[in-house]
Amino acid sequence: MLFLLITILMGAFTCNLKAQENPAALDPADIFFQAWLEIKRAEKHQEKDEFNEAWQKYRQAYNYYEVLRNFHKGWKPNLVTSRIESTEKSMNNIEPQATAELIDKRKKTEDFIEKPMPNKGSSKGDGTGYTSQAPFPSNSIDARNQSANIQLKKLEQENVELQQKLDASAKEIESFKSQNAQLKLSPADRKRLEDLIKEKDKKMAMLRDVLARAPLQQDMNRISRENETLEQELKITARALQSSQKKLTEAKQAAEVYRDQTKIAEQRTADIEKSMAQQGATNNQVIAGLRNDLKAITATLEKTRADLGSANNRIHEMQMSLDESQTTIKELTIQRDKLRIERDTLANTLKKSDSKGIQGLISENMRLGTQLKESLDRLTYLEKNHNTTKDELVSARNDLALAKTKIINYQREQVLQNKTIKSLETQLKDAQSALSSAKLENGQYANEDEIITLRDTVKRLLAAQERRRMGEQILWDTYQKSKIHIEGLSEAINDVRKITINLSEEEKKYVAAHRRPDGEFTNPERVTKAHAQSHANALQSETSYVEGLIIRHIEKGRTQAAHSVLIDINERAPGNYSILCKLGVVEMKLGRYSKAVDCMDEAITMRENSGYAHFMMGIAQYKNKDLQKAENAFEKSLIINPDNAKAHLYLGNMAGADKRYKEAEDHFLSTIKLNPSIADAYYNLSVLYLQQKRREEAQSYYQQALSNGAQPDLAMEKRLKS
Repeated sequence: MLFLLITILMGAFTCNLKAQENPAALDPADIFFQAWLEIKRAEKHQEKDEFNEAWQKYRQAYNYYEVLRNFHKGWKPNLVTSRIESTEKSMNNIEPQATAELIDKRKKTEDFIEKPMPNKGSSKGDGTGYTSQAPFPSNSIDARNQSANIQLKKLEQENVELQQKLDASAKEIESFKSQNAQLKLSPADRKRLEDLIKEKDKKMAMLRDVLARAPLQQDMNRISRENETLEQELKITARALQSSQKKLTEAKQAAEVYRDQTKIAEQRTADIEKSMAQQGATNNQVIAGLRNDLKAITATLEKTRADLGSANNRIHEMQMSLDESQTTIKELTIQRDKLRIERDTLANTLKKSDSKGIQGLISENMRLGTQLKESLDRLTYLEKNHNTTKDELVSARNDLALAKTKIINYQREQVLQNKTIKSLETQLKDAQSALSSAKLENGQYANEDEIITLRDTVKRLLAAQERRRMGEQILWDTYQKSKIHIEGLSEAINDVRKITINLSEEEKKYVAAHRRPDGEFTNPERVTKAHAQSHANALQSETSYVEGLIIRHIEKGRTQAAHSVLIDINERAPGNYSILCKLGVVEMKLGRYSKAVDCMDEAITMRENSGYAHFMMGIAQYKNKDLQKAENAFEKSLIINPDNAKAHLYLGNMAGADKRYKEAEDHFLSTIKLNPSIADAYYNLSVLYLQQKRREEAQSYYQQALSNGAQPDLAMEKRLKS
């Protein structure tokens, strides 16, 4: 019955739409407007010195202009060509800054990335698996759909040949009229030829539409993936935030205990010192006892003060983690909302707006409303029934709590969806306002035709939004009037988006305790194998998003927040090799080298043949002043990955410090051979040669160090000259 109602209602609505427009048509004006939006986004990023993001947006716009040039050749070609040239110029202007920004980000996070082992015969990168690659990969339209391109070219060639035959036939007809010659093609053959050309024209139009949609569809898919990633990062950050809040409370409670203990110890110390002063030298035995008491209480006082200091440091770290996590949550939320607007704008351009949105709303309204009503009815019945057991009442109350919670979650989703729709409309109205006062100044617009085109497009899109809203309202009203007749429902179901739902404290506790990782709920008394597998899969999926989130934190300088995320995920999914490695690197960045060694040691037990884990273990031990173990770890990493340039650099440093000059020289030269861009290797060779009085070589390698980015060292230059 439900399916029939929705089908009838949706059928009436969609038929009305089809009567007004062709949903398959991709309007070039919409593509042009989408490119204009991307240009505006790029300019905003550029104003904030976010050059990489700006470059990517310019590239997106450039792809859309290319779509117009390649597949809508007759649509304002001069305007499109002008925009392609100006966009390409903008990309070229900021590419150096964007490249520098990417390199800077990679430097900040390179320790977190386990690079793949280089293939034999491949070009060397930084010695740890990287190979040189362009920061901005090409993104040509042909590469997106080679098969469709080949098919289109084939059809175009066939149509040219068919048209040539048709033209030749026309000439024969003229010749026949003038010379009474015999025709090679009969009228029936000509008709078949004309029909074949029309059929191939249709196929070519379809292929052009597929290829024209490809860049926009690809961007829409990418944005959807990015949005999913942001959603997962928000969940992970929120969970880590809750964990940090709990630990902050515990640290404050511990600090309060240590503070009280310190006050007691201080008072006891004061009392003993006062007693000693009163006794004077009259009673040596009493004085000796007081001195022993004072010694003991002083030791206690020092310990409680140290414990209080540690607790205060812990509070400071937890507070930093909270602040950084809250900043990240705000940042992720803003970014997610922007992505949703971009996705919906692209959906409009591709004519993929969710026409089933109201259908889903009706279905969900009926499902959740029915579930809530049934849960309420069952609980009411059981409460009135004197034969009801305690377990039955508990089960009914729990079912009601879950029904309520699902409606609360659904209401939140609807609020977010409405916010996205309103933001999209606001974007269109802002564009309309900007275009209404647009002037041909400083080359902002190619010509007056561009302004008129954009204005008309925005006006049309706003009108489409209004028509969609009206259509959905009509459909909803129809459902509201007919719902009382739906079989199985004794009374009408209200709009679940608007009803007020409150959870009791008992219900809140139940919901918090029995939520599964996938967002559903489970009965704690019956944990099936499938549920256990679901839990494991959810944790595995979550860990896959952690790397991107940690990279984001480190790029922003939020090391404490990164630490909280890794601690939280490691507690819930212990023994994960990748998480342990990242936690070890974060511990190093926080200066806790012993803890970093422990993390890397555990990671190595999980994956003994990891050159990366042995290398990072070596760094942790090196910074922890455990040089012999560090040397062993670096040597192990080189056995697994002989191309690790930085492992040679560290080994050279240790050999040089130990005056093993030949060994140090070999390691530094190996570093340069594997990665000629590491300035430290040249500088260290310069120092090494200077120690051996090889001044000319020292001077040469110092200059090479400067050429590779090392900062000038006045003290070193003075030594080289003396």
